[in-house]
Amino acid sequence: MPKIQAVGTALPSYKVTREESKAFVLNLYGEVYGKERDRLLGIIDHTDIDSRYFCVPAEWFAASHSFEEKNNLYIEEGLKLSERAIEKVMQETGMDYGDVDCILFVSTTGLSTPTMDARLIHRLPFRKDVKRLPIWGVGCAGGAASLAWAMELAKAQPTQKILIVVLELCGLTFVRNDLSKAAMISSALFADGAAAVLVTGDKVMLPRSISRPCLVDSATETLPNSLEVMGWQFGEYGFKVLLSRNVPEIVQTFLKDVMLKFLHKKNLSLSDIKHFITHPGGKKVLDAYETVGISSWQLEHARAVLRECGNMSAATVLFILKRFLDAWPDESDAFGVVTALGPGFSAELVLLHWD
Repeated sequence: MPKIQAVGTALPSYKVTREESKAFVLNLYGEVYGKERDRLLGIIDHTDIDSRYFCVPAEWFAASHSFEEKNNLYIEEGLKLSERAIEKVMQETGMDYGDVDCILFVSTTGLSTPTMDARLIHRLPFRKDVKRLPIWGVGCAGGAASLAWAMELAKAQPTQKILIVVLELCGLTFVRNDLSKAAMISSALFADGAAAVLVTGDKVMLPRSISRPCLVDSATETLPNSLEVMGWQFGEYGFKVLLSRNVPEIVQTFLKDVMLKFLHKKNLSLSDIKHFITHPGGKKVLDAYETVGISSWQLEHARAVLRECGNMSAATVLFILKRFLDAWPDESDAFGVVTALGPGFSAELVLLHWD
């Protein structure tokens, strides 16, 4: 079976603490919401996010910026951050760039043609015949979905070394004059980050002494009549966030049903799963996971990443995956499930097994 060999993560240099976020939100939304100012600040406290990282300094958000300016920053800063994540994977595995057979690039927070993977091929010493698969628009589900796509590619060609690169610069989608509650919640949750993952087919052997999970199976299911749950509305200033308040309830109902059905097909139940690598979304989403039968200790890594880095959209679940791999280097005979929800509105699940 295809195997996850390594995960590399990268954060930009500008750190914003919870208190700095509160000051920013108060300045931006305070006059609009008037007497509800304390409630606004409470929303930030209730996220359980202590720090986040952005590719621009905090003062950048105080002014309006054109979509052209923001997207140029997405390309410039995104390439640098992606390169750092890739380099960590190369160092951990001992591979050369020329060993990579396919680059799978995932993002939803900026636009680029030529695509970002093509730009990376010109900046880094990849082979010029490396296959390219750019994927755009799956939002927070992109981290889990990219593992599923890489698994299918590796199953079809078991000698392949597939490099996943997931980049999300959520801060650059901020619209200064958007005073909606969805934008306010987004301002309290989202952040920037990049992750890279090496997936190999079962005929690829790397000289490793630590345990790594195999990719067993995956599932995608789309909730009917749900196009307005999450997404972007495109306008003069770029990406305006669409975000439903019902996502935690969807976890309790839709995602639970999808997960149980998926596991049942593999003759498994929730109790058979030791590791839940869950995209956090936010504190309320993680709380909702506990109501479907996942224990608090199984969500510790998800809570830690959310607390330390915020919600980095698709990249977040790969940051969590890295924490699992680092925490269980000698794991064996254990199942794990990677889960995420994204625009569509769709659930992505990937079954892992440590041999």
